[in-house]
Amino acid sequence: MAENFFDKAKEAAKNVSDKLKETDNEKAKQASEQIDKFTGGSDKEENDNKDDDKK
Repeated sequence: MAENFFDKAKEAAKNVSDKLKETDNEKAKQASEQIDKFTGGSDKEENDNKDDDKK
């Protein structure tokens, strides 16, 4: 159940990141980059092996 919640949270963060990239605001774009670092990018493929990047 927690895993499903985590997947939904990551998907929501990716959607927010994609919306922020569409703006002209530089701070919004920087926030999008930070979200992408946490979620592994805004690509639609699941990258469960990205845990090494968090160390």
